[in-house]
Amino acid sequence: MLNYTSSRSLSSSGYYDARLRRQQLYRAAKNGGRKHATRHKERHFPFHHLPSEIIAEIFVLCLPDSERFFNSIKSKDAAPLLLCNVSSSWRSLVLSIPRLWNKLCIRIENPKVDIDLATAMADSWIARSGELPLSLRLHCYGWNEKEKVTAMVQAHLNTFFRYASRWESVDITLFGCSPVSFPNFGPTPLLRKFSYSTSCRVSVPFPFTSCPLLSNITWPFSCFVASNRDPDIPWHQLTHINLKHIISAHQTLDILRTCQMLVEFNVEIDDDLSLEVRSRRKPVENQSLRSFQICVYIACPGLLESLILPALTDFSLYTDFDIHSYILPRSVHPQLLRLFTRSKCKLEKLSLENCGFNDAGILKCLKHDSCSSLTELEIVNDFDRPMFTDRVIRALTNKDGLSEGNNVLLPKLSCLSLEMCVSASPGILGLMIITRCLWWDKDNQLKSLSLTVRDDLDDIDEAFLKIAEESGLEVEITNMKCDTDSESTEDLYDTDDS
Repeated sequence: MLNYTSSRSLSSSGYYDARLRRQQLYRAAKNGGRKHATRHKERHFPFHHLPSEIIAEIFVLCLPDSERFFNSIKSKDAAPLLLCNVSSSWRSLVLSIPRLWNKLCIRIENPKVDIDLATAMADSWIARSGELPLSLRLHCYGWNEKEKVTAMVQAHLNTFFRYASRWESVDITLFGCSPVSFPNFGPTPLLRKFSYSTSCRVSVPFPFTSCPLLSNITWPFSCFVASNRDPDIPWHQLTHINLKHIISAHQTLDILRTCQMLVEFNVEIDDDLSLEVRSRRKPVENQSLRSFQICVYIACPGLLESLILPALTDFSLYTDFDIHSYILPRSVHPQLLRLFTRSKCKLEKLSLENCGFNDAGILKCLKHDSCSSLTELEIVNDFDRPMFTDRVIRALTNKDGLSEGNNVLLPKLSCLSLEMCVSASPGILGLMIITRCLWWDKDNQLKSLSLTVRDDLDDIDEAFLKIAEESGLEVEITNMKCDTDSESTEDLYDTDDS
């Protein structure tokens, strides 16, 4: 019994010793293999030999650099989600880099994902950003299943609201859903840009109590109460204002007077009291405004007369003029020229849409000293008025073949867009384009041309444009073949605008 026991004990001990030995050899071999694989990876893939801080910087540089493209939960073909799919080690590293997760865009159309799951994903994304400032976008275009879309929107907004203290830039665009509610936010010390656009014409009070850095705002229909500015909005510190509702000419001038740091102002104006603006003794002067985009639905004869804008470089004027309108285009044209003269501004971009000018008015405008520095010009006319005629185009044509173009109108023009306003003899337009592309110094050559015409271009013009395109000009031509009212092409006022 003892021997049996002794023999069994020895046998058992030898068995376990041998198994332990095999395990040790297996582990040694396995570890050796891993070390060999690591050395192989480092030798053939130097990226893995970089410090994690350097890899993090490289990953951050992989993020889309376009301002229009925010990181999205669905963007699996772009960083940061693309980086997570390379390997488990990359995924771990990517998830630990806050700078890869402090920008997020969510687009809601016809939601099929569970609301709780969707908001959990958004919350998880934002949470990875640590304590960094946040740039968030929520865009909704949900015309179907309105109730479900609204619930999804409100759930995501509630997620965003929890991080309001870290907001730096927020863009909320809601179309096709019911009105949503905003809480009264506490201090938002990092907020610089807030944009809210909605198709619901509802009164939404300004939700921020303290936003010392806010300078860029897009806001809908309740910026004003009666004729008074919303006192909660820090007007004095704003540099960019985009109002998504219609205000009066008086309110427009009030903003320009108050916001002396204003750089960009987009506004729609429609009021019958604008004639009273003329009674102001002294024009409103704003020394900082560079971009002014105006959309007016009535004549507003006193608005342009009441402004001095010496820093203006980008000006856009849209009027709701048509052939049957009571708007008098003869009043808009001299006002515009007098604004340029008073301001002594040097424009780089000019856009005129449905302003009712004829060729004499356009020519006089382009000859103004403020337009001599133009690099971009856009003329839009929904009613096919013949504004860009032979005499306008010839003034833009370099006849002498001189590269300086000293005696040619708009010598620095690089982008030209003409929509339903060209009426020229065969070859006149094409000759102007090709001379500005081929016989011009490289820095001031015409680089892009966009044309919208009612009929096909003449063969000569097409031949010239083809040569210009082959030399590098970006050309886009749209034909709008339709019958228009012959009355719309008649001069509605004298040729000589004064």
